[in-house]
Amino acid sequence: LLHVVFHNSCSDGDDRLVIEQPGMTSGLGRAAAVALTAAVFFGICVIVRQRGVRVVVLTCLFVASLVSTQLSMKVLSGPVYNYKFPGLVTVGHFSTVSLVAYAYWLVWAREPWRCSPTSLGSASRYLRNVVPICLCTPVSVIFNNEAMVFVGAGVVAVIGTLAPVATAVLSRACGRKLSLLSWLGVLVAFSGGVVISFGEVSQVEDAENGDKSLATKGLVFAFMAVFGRAVKIVLTDTLLSPTAYASQGQKDEPVSIMHLYVLQFPLSTLISGTYSVATESVSDAWDQLMPRIAGVIAFTCLNALALNLIGVQVLKEFGASAQQIIGKLNTICIAALSVAFLGEHLPSIVVLGSFFVLVGVAIFEWGSSHVAHDKAAADDDEASSCGDSEEESSSVATFSEWEVSKLAT
Repeated sequence: LLHVVFHNSCSDGDDRLVIEQPGMTSGLGRAAAVALTAAVFFGICVIVRQRGVRVVVLTCLFVASLVSTQLSMKVLSGPVYNYKFPGLVTVGHFSTVSLVAYAYWLVWAREPWRCSPTSLGSASRYLRNVVPICLCTPVSVIFNNEAMVFVGAGVVAVIGTLAPVATAVLSRACGRKLSLLSWLGVLVAFSGGVVISFGEVSQVEDAENGDKSLATKGLVFAFMAVFGRAVKIVLTDTLLSPTAYASQGQKDEPVSIMHLYVLQFPLSTLISGTYSVATESVSDAWDQLMPRIAGVIAFTCLNALALNLIGVQVLKEFGASAQQIIGKLNTICIAALSVAFLGEHLPSIVVLGSFFVLVGVAIFEWGSSHVAHDKAAADDDEASSCGDSEEESSSVATFSEWEVSKLAT
């Protein structure tokens, strides 16, 4: 569908833009890819239907924004437009979120003091918690976009499924406990990532060394993006849920999402802009910026804005663990649509690696759910025992009062 839209939009005589995607999948393959994607969204609707129409729509839009952002960036840097300036495009994404955050506090909420770093209570908290997030946000986004310039969007999406596992490891380093089953999932998913790397590099082993180096560079960018995303999520969690961390839970108040955005994204925009100007040619980007390309960039900015705003609502509705599980569904959609409509080829060893990654993630989530269930059961037992103790103490107190009243009589 993306190929048809972008291909037809360039068919008004500009031969330089009308480029047929190599290795395009047949009509039957495209139909199968669309059917698979539709089945994913249908499954989402069935699973969350009990939460109401609003939650169903938000969940579908969340997955759709993930898929659309990844594929639109791939189309932008692909042979149709060949606009390979992912860093500068990311600056546009961050600027869009920053403008919306400023508009929220200055116009809607009318609390301009929220835009100051001291609004967190102290400048030290801003430097300790927000600044590292600002540094990791460009790493997670820019490097992910850079990776799609060198390797396929499907491979980048599969490697991205390691983010929840990396997040769990960092969370454990910050004090959160993991079961042995969860650690087994970490090992299996890491093995899958190694297999994917081997398959992506081996498919160009007969090509020139430059091509192989580009594939390796893309994989390095993809894994660095995963690490940056994991660090950003853990640091964000210390602000949104400080009580989960003993070192901060007694002195810091939780921060709202829009409050974090207005403090985070302006600095992230500045950092990503500095990196992009140093690594990409602004003059070349301006020279290649045609109206159609500007339209696609605007489309990616809207996708990035929707992804950040809708993702927050899904996070509030389902919690962090369930949101990550839902977010993993975009991997299947991106891989299917990339092969069917963007002419990509996923080697069988990459498919095998993706299987290991998904199995590892499933084992990890299974182990996490068991820990949560055991903790909930323990809390219920404790609450029940406390209730029994209160009843006993209440009965003792009543009996004592009865005795006192009899003695007084």
